Amino acid sequence: MYQRKDWLEKFRRDEIVTPLREDPRTKNNEIFGHSPDWNFRIGIGGGQADFDEEVDNLKPRDRAMLYAYFNQKAHVDELIHAFNQLVSGPADMAGITVLDIGCGPFTAGLALANIVGPQESFIYHGIDRCKSMRDVGSMFATKVREVNETHPETWISFHESLNDVQFAKQPPNKIIVVILSYLFASATIDVNALADEIIEACKKIGWGPVFVFYTNTTREAAGANFPAFRDKMISEGFTIEADCVENFIDTDKPRKIHYALFVRPVISKISSSQFQI
Repeated sequence: MYQRKDWLEKFRRDEIVTPLREDPRTKNNEIFGHSPDWNFRIGIGGGQADFDEEVDNLKPRDRAMLYAYFNQKAHVDELIHAFNQLVSGPADMAGITVLDIGCGPFTAGLALANIVGPQESFIYHGIDRCKSMRDVGSMFATKVREVNETHPETWISFHESLNDVQFAKQPPNKIIVVILSYLFASATIDVNALADEIIEACKKIGWGPVFVFYTNTTREAAGANFPAFRDKMISEGFTIEADCVENFIDTDKPRKIHYALFVRPVISKISSSQFQI
């Protein structure tokens, strides 16, 4: 069982907590001059804001950093917990490709670095529509490299869309992991189009097994899109290996979390039309 490591605690303190608390606009417990309630409701829109828009005295980068301050720690804990269900050690993650859809500021990347560390390399593609999130995520990834918590050959990139990624073909035994963390809380998301993009991206990467992690709050409205996504994935040949509400306790603020895991095995048979000559 992997828990949050000391370097990750120091990273959060040095790169997120201290800079925001020492910002000239911050007074007492009011980050950037706003109450915690205002920052959560307006500053980050409960986690669903357009982080590229300015609001009051907050620039896009401020809003992405506020998200990291309020939400990222808990989400990293949840993903460390989720990865613990999948792997027994860093060697299990060697060479895997990770697609972090709605990646925010490198949230799943931090959880992966906590588990894999510098022992094994992996490929990470963070996808987020907000440039401010991608920029802060890239900064965080650079900081993690600077403290040598990723393998030198680990590849990390950020993109606005899955369609923007130039995938390197992987051997058929390499695992593909897709992460959907709190993504379905957005009322505007088209889950069928998203599922199609994920399936097409996995085809471009290779024939290896695919694991799709879904995590979300148990609020009914936040998970309203899940049934349609589940049905779409099953219709595309995935099996659902887990779909449960868990009382998550490996964190500072225990709470109920909805977890799901979809699996597509190694593709062992393909039609002649799928060969590229």
